[in-house]
Amino acid sequence: MLRTVAHHLRLGGLPCATATRGFGVKRVRQRLRSRGKILQLKQTHYEPKPEGYVPLPVSLMSSGPIRRMVRSETQEGNQLMDHVDWNAYLCDVPGVRWHPCGGWRVQFHRCSWEHNYYVRCSCFFRIDRYGFSKSKEMAIAYRKRLEFEWEEQLRSWRLNDEQNARLKHQRKLEAGNELESMD
Repeated sequence: MLRTVAHHLRLGGLPCATATRGFGVKRVRQRLRSRGKILQLKQTHYEPKPEGYVPLPVSLMSSGPIRRMVRSETQEGNQLMDHVDWNAYLCDVPGVRWHPCGGWRVQFHRCSWEHNYYVRCSCFFRIDRYGFSKSKEMAIAYRKRLEFEWEEQLRSWRLNDEQNARLKHQRKLEAGNELESMD
């Protein structure tokens, strides 16, 4: 017959340590997704990058066909990698990058807290619609257009602020002249 801890305590006996835990003691248990795994990444020595090294976009490896070609390590994959112009996936214009969906992504984010004006733009130029080089050119042109329009908006705000400051100064002078004429 199995007896509970409470039964042992009522009878004055000691509870069995293997059957239960004491009050307030919590069993530490590792999460299922990390059970049996090393939680820290393997540490390696730092190797400096060679002179003129420009990394490929991380988004390239997010594209399935390219990832399979790079990781396959077959003769056919190596031959195909030799024919790929990897520099074509790089763009020196800030805010324009290759996206794994198969297109060029334009990102633009600007804020003017003073004027309560916020611009956030994310636009894709897909290569299946425009072609690789045309979509890259369109993305660069669109990013430059957004930059130009933002600068134009800043100029118009600057002109409006200067005009408002002149009007405010003029009103102060007129109010001061009215007070002097009343005295």
